[in-house]
Amino acid sequence: MYAPFRFAPRAFSVFMALFFSMALPARGQEADSLLSRTLDPIVVTAERTTSQRSLSTAGVSLLDARSLEQRPLRNPADLLTRLPGITVLDFGGSGWEPQVVTRGFYGGGEAEYVVVLINGRPINNIENGVVNWDRVILPPGSSVEVLRGGASSLYGDAAIGAVMNIITPASGLRQANIRARYGGFGTSDVQASLIRPRYSLSGRIDATDGYRDHSSRQAITIQGTGTIVDRDDLKLSMDLSATTRDYEVPGPIRDSDLTGGRDASLLFFRFDEGSETTTHSGINGQLKKDWGTLDASISAESRGLDLFRTLPLSADFADTQERRVNALSTQISLILSDVSLPIPMENSLLVGTDFSSGGLDSRYRSVATGGLDDAYLLSDGRPGEVLSDGTAKRDRAALFAHLDLNPTSALRVSLGVRADMISDQFEEKEGFSEPAEEADHTAVSPKAGINYRWIARADQVGNVYVSVSKSFKAPTLDQLYDLRAIPVPFPPYSVQIASDQLDPQRGFNVEAGLYHRISTNTGWTANMEMSVYRIDMTDEIDFSFDTFSNVNIGESRHQGIESGLRVSKGMFSAHANYALQEVTFSKGELKGNAVKAIPRHSFNAGLAADRGPLFMSLSAVGNRGMYVDDTNLVEMDNYATMQLQASWTRGSGRFMVDVWNLLDKEYSTTAYPDPAGSDVLFLYPAAGRTLLLGIEWTF
Repeated sequence: MYAPFRFAPRAFSVFMALFFSMALPARGQEADSLLSRTLDPIVVTAERTTSQRSLSTAGVSLLDARSLEQRPLRNPADLLTRLPGITVLDFGGSGWEPQVVTRGFYGGGEAEYVVVLINGRPINNIENGVVNWDRVILPPGSSVEVLRGGASSLYGDAAIGAVMNIITPASGLRQANIRARYGGFGTSDVQASLIRPRYSLSGRIDATDGYRDHSSRQAITIQGTGTIVDRDDLKLSMDLSATTRDYEVPGPIRDSDLTGGRDASLLFFRFDEGSETTTHSGINGQLKKDWGTLDASISAESRGLDLFRTLPLSADFADTQERRVNALSTQISLILSDVSLPIPMENSLLVGTDFSSGGLDSRYRSVATGGLDDAYLLSDGRPGEVLSDGTAKRDRAALFAHLDLNPTSALRVSLGVRADMISDQFEEKEGFSEPAEEADHTAVSPKAGINYRWIARADQVGNVYVSVSKSFKAPTLDQLYDLRAIPVPFPPYSVQIASDQLDPQRGFNVEAGLYHRISTNTGWTANMEMSVYRIDMTDEIDFSFDTFSNVNIGESRHQGIESGLRVSKGMFSAHANYALQEVTFSKGELKGNAVKAIPRHSFNAGLAADRGPLFMSLSAVGNRGMYVDDTNLVEMDNYATMQLQASWTRGSGRFMVDVWNLLDKEYSTTAYPDPAGSDVLFLYPAAGRTLLLGIEWTF
């Protein structure tokens, strides 16, 4: 039965047991007021409630409005490269197809290990979790928060690498802004925003011919919010958004073809393109009472996708199919926060519930299969008859609780737990798909952490923390039920990689870290953050040559260091971020080998300065130590690139010059070996030097 709330009785009993176990009275001294909190002004909402970042028991990073303004962004996805612990590999060459790597988790475009939120609402696609970055608009005043590491105790499934929340300005201010840019590879974008006391409206139109052949794209996004009720004790608002985009996909290029130009696209990918439309609507409410704050939201989303995609099965043989997807989903969230339990200790309790229900109809049609000469040169790219058709559905129900205790003014103890119940179903269509088993999964994700403020003075404040937690990632609907069949040269001559027998991947996480802020009487301010972590993963999903399908056979260990430093004085600032990601197989023939496509070292750093109306920033991004294959025989070339941004402000106007890959370096961000086993590599070349000129007006 397709019912989103059928788990309610069982979930409620689990939740109440967890709640009362934390609510039992405990002895303790009367806590002092945490007056030292005023020494650290950085406040975040990453843990689903407002709190100071330095009191977190996880790695939390923030890009505030000024930081976003100072650093050049070709597109919203570029903001990922400015954060510690986030590595971005690019499939498109110009930044529009980012593949995120964090703490050694990498989905390669088939899955996602990062939950991306806009104002607290997830935007990951229902079938594979991948993010459509065209949906993101960053009006002036926006900020970005990233909670790194396993966050399943708060956000559940998929929050195994990081959670990113993009916060746009709410209505209440009075401002209007318009920005237009044009530059290399025929790139243009226009973005406008209007913020008024009762509503806000933003829109963006962008287009580019692309760095490589067959890589043009266009997108239009609009979003708006409206205030219905705005009182001190009650707030009610609504939000709407719509995105439409059309894009070509150049695909990888064989290393043997680089002599023909890095901007080329193989004929295998001549038909690869997508057309996608997404609409979203939601209602949000907040009720403040003496006993706490209740936040509620309900949203609905509709999405249509027409995608032509090629899978290279060898260096000389490929298969292209068209996929049509129609998806619809709803989400409900209730959170009660700022609750104080009647115990002799300062405390704050948060309890909440998340429900979601969604499904997608998926249909495949054949376009071309074979070699370059005998198939792709002769094909006209028109899809043939329907190969497969079916409907996949997913229901989720979750209950969670998070309790902060302050035994002393310097010590914070955080306890959290979440129970998730997921039901996946497949409805076959006679003659086009076969029946598949229903998959029900339950996961309990606890977390415990301690944060200790070891120094609190007028000139500096420092905190250290340690935490342990469990996390999980359920198989995506595509991993369970995707109908795409891959041709093979033996009976039955085609196989489906998807398997309805998959279990969730599970992880045990240990993390320690620090936050430190220093302010001198000469005006200098320094903010430092560091995290050290280890994650042991089991039941990882991998491809089995025995069954020619995905199975739970993998185990790996993820360990590393993430560090960030920001120094500023007046109109000058500098930042430096570094991440060490060491990911190795824990069992099997490859035990001890590094997992492919994970850079061991990643860094980004930059300088920025204002001098009157003039502003300039210079930054660098680089990766080192990444293997192309799991046998660790082929290593990617190391690379580092530089970006420049300069602007001149006059009155309400600003003139901008942005340059990416300033030194015009030739490099590729990632690659993979020939699936058939030859020495050929498939590379994703990055764009050369790119210049954008722009003008911005605020009134």
